Amino acid sequence: MMQSPDGLTTTNAAGRRVKIFPASPPKKGFFEVRRKWVQWGMILLYMVVPFISVNGHPLLLLDIAHRRFSIMGTLFFAHEVPNLVFVITSFLFGIALITTLLGRAWCGWACPQTVFIDRIFRKIENLIIGDHLKQRRLHESTMDIDKAFKLGLKWFAFVLVSITLGHFFLAYFVGAKPAFHYILEGPSEHWGSFFWVMLMSGVVLFDFAWFREQFCLVACPYGRFQSVMMDQGSLFLAYDEKRGDCINCMKCVNVCPTGIDVRYGLQFECIACTACADACDSVMEKIKKPKHLIGYGSILSLQGKIPKILRGRTIVYGTLLSISLFALQARLSARKLYQQDVIRAIDTPYQLVTDPSGRAFVINHFKIEFYNLDWNKAQVSYALSADAIQHGVEMIRAPSSQQAFDVESGKYVETQFFLKVPRTEFQDGIAKSSIEVNWNQGGLKSQSGVTLVGP
Repeated sequence: MMQSPDGLTTTNAAGRRVKIFPASPPKKGFFEVRRKWVQWGMILLYMVVPFISVNGHPLLLLDIAHRRFSIMGTLFFAHEVPNLVFVITSFLFGIALITTLLGRAWCGWACPQTVFIDRIFRKIENLIIGDHLKQRRLHESTMDIDKAFKLGLKWFAFVLVSITLGHFFLAYFVGAKPAFHYILEGPSEHWGSFFWVMLMSGVVLFDFAWFREQFCLVACPYGRFQSVMMDQGSLFLAYDEKRGDCINCMKCVNVCPTGIDVRYGLQFECIACTACADACDSVMEKIKKPKHLIGYGSILSLQGKIPKILRGRTIVYGTLLSISLFALQARLSARKLYQQDVIRAIDTPYQLVTDPSGRAFVINHFKIEFYNLDWNKAQVSYALSADAIQHGVEMIRAPSSQQAFDVESGKYVETQFFLKVPRTEFQDGIAKSSIEVNWNQGGLKSQSGVTLVGP
């Protein structure tokens, strides 16, 4: 391979940014046609996900205000840390496995940074200003009416697109219907949401319209992690130097969105967008040479070897992903939407009382907590089980206690009660009883056993 130059191609000797004006890849390029459909699909997915429901619940909702999160229609709350940890680790191990197999295919094909810049923001520039040569000439020209008009129109379009994307982003945090109503009701009714929409729109405008490749080069950690996750069998945009067919046309450099020369080998600036491969193929076709001088390959494939799918890193990441998914599935299978805990109150262990007839009883103090992990408010009531009543157990509710309670989604309610048990029920200072809990939501009934202590 050619020796790679020192430093970033987007920075000059003085450390200042060198603005890049990449050419558009061939419209009918093999990868460009497929990448276009994938990326427009990603944009469509971004816009419709807030409107998709699973069993009547949002496919994805990050309701930070109420500390609840809907992922694939399953509701998680902030206090369910283990479940959320397994969701996050599954995502990270999945990204690691994909990177080991396909390199930075995520960056070039599905990353929002690439998708929105390539399919929307660059298209606006091409429509208003022209191709990359016209954009460069306009950038280097002195300010006049024509330049001011084109730049003003371009940035006006950028602002409109950024605000639109910001509103769709809001829907991921409040839901699609509330977000739509917020727009109709105006900023004065929802200042908090309006602030976050404007903040997100500003971030989108700054990043996609101006910062662009600098985010990939200096802000995104993924490019630097690739050296840890990739091995000699991982795919990247490889230049087959041994063929000797390069005519130094610089097409691959002209279309690169990060301004690198792919002929120098694997570089962390490469986002695997395949623009260089399509550009090179178009030249090879014109000069009657075989295509794929630049294309997906690996270090092993450049050496004439066939990389195996099952190798060290893929086995490790695949195993970790499987374990994380299995643990998440196991926790979700055992997860109960309506929960209750009966625990002993911090008080005297027991009290001895005698009724007028001289019969001795033991009183224990308990508190019970009800948890609602469902989407909707639920009503719950509790009482002694039939078996406990048959054994002469009596429940004494706290003065402020109610027969039934409303438990809001993601909340818990606590109440206290006393159990009065005949002393004859105790053996070696221990007696058993049970509380019957009725959740009106779905008609769920359950029993919680309690252990009483006595003399």
